[in-house]
Amino acid sequence: MLSRAAYVAVTALGLVVLTGCGGTERLAFQDRGVEFRYPVGWSVTGFSRTVSPARLVVASYRVTPSEVEGDCAGHRALASLPGNGAALLLIDYGTAHRAGFAPPPKNLRMRQLARGNYECFGDSYMLRFKAAGHDFQAHLKLGENATASTRQQALQILDSVDRATQP
Repeated sequence: MLSRAAYVAVTALGLVVLTGCGGTERLAFQDRGVEFRYPVGWSVTGFSRTVSPARLVVASYRVTPSEVEGDCAGHRALASLPGNGAALLLIDYGTAHRAGFAPPPKNLRMRQLARGNYECFGDSYMLRFKAAGHDFQAHLKLGENATASTRQQALQILDSVDRATQP
């Protein structure tokens, strides 16, 4: 039988090993017909309920659903960006099939996103694209100390947007 100290040590070691495993989680929004993958440990607000067009934020730091509601929806989530963080605001224009929305290139690179100072969202990288039958506009905001790995993880979220499969 393990002593209490040994049990605590083994449990802590297991948590460290699991935390270090990385990987992604799949999140599907069946009501919208959309899913994507995001890094373990990142936070997702879910789609806004009171703002149109609907939007959500996926971030390397904690964000809450209330941060994608109200005026300039998504601004509050992006404003709390830490220096080493990344936040991806995804605006879903639905299935109207607007001009200027094309399937995104595979294996996105930062140079394929348009950097600008966008109203409400500030200095960020923007991409309009079509996926899962929806037209999306994405804003990627990076902290001044965001690593290449963090940037790549954010781009992989965009790469993963697809039609929702059944659970």
